[in-house]
Amino acid sequence: MKFKYSLITFLIVFIFLGCAPEMIKVKKIPDSVINVRMKELKQRLASNGVPDKWFDDQINDFSFRLHFNIGQYFQKSAEKQTDLDKKHNLAWYFALVGVDAKIKKGKAFVEDYTDVLKRAEAKHGIHKELIAAIIGIETNYADRRYRGKFYVFNSLVSQFIFTNRKSFSVRELTSLYKFSRKTDQSPWLKGSYAGAIGWGQFIPSSLLSFFVDENGINDDIDPFSIEDTIFSIENYLHKNGLSKSNIGNQGARYSAVYAYNHSDAYVKAVLYIYKGLRN
Repeated sequence: MKFKYSLITFLIVFIFLGCAPEMIKVKKIPDSVINVRMKELKQRLASNGVPDKWFDDQINDFSFRLHFNIGQYFQKSAEKQTDLDKKHNLAWYFALVGVDAKIKKGKAFVEDYTDVLKRAEAKHGIHKELIAAIIGIETNYADRRYRGKFYVFNSLVSQFIFTNRKSFSVRELTSLYKFSRKTDQSPWLKGSYAGAIGWGQFIPSSLLSFFVDENGINDDIDPFSIEDTIFSIENYLHKNGLSKSNIGNQGARYSAVYAYNHSDAYVKAVLYIYKGLRN
């Protein structure tokens, strides 16, 4: 009996040690350093026209908190593991994303939103299936489970404090402030760990530059409106070079989707789903 339990203990330790290289340690940062970086962030935002009072109001909000482990999410992202780290191949990424299941679900989505998708397609000739494929990859066709678990403000501040994404954080927090002013919405929007919002997963600067209302009413923009998301993805792809004249060109499609997410694996998954929906 003692040998049995000793063997179990040995196996547990062996498995733990075997997995240890995959573990990402979170380096503790002293509170004094955090305070200095918060002050720096506030100053850099102020230089971009973000009022000190707005920043202080968010910091003092009951929803504010820092995510000390925010960097881990970037290290573990499927795109990084496939494109950069080369830990996995494209087949692994496709299986993880569930591209074939997304084609099946996407056909129902296209049917349900045919009228809206056709109106979006009619603007510049960008195929409705490509628009749908991006929504499928980003949030599984507006599945509420993919709405996001992070307050974007908290995510962006945490990125400034705990990662090397400082310039990104300043730009996106500035855009979050401007977007909340433009639309008269609360800045406390939920999204991804990276700071992406809505069914199309637009970061705040992309919300400002590309997100549009279905009916062209700018003060009625809603990142969690499927209709607005459809027209906004169409707008994004068009402003990144895609149109009726080149929609049939594989390279043009690749470039436009790559602008949406700078990942080869991501683009290939989107185009695979697009092809499946077209067929």
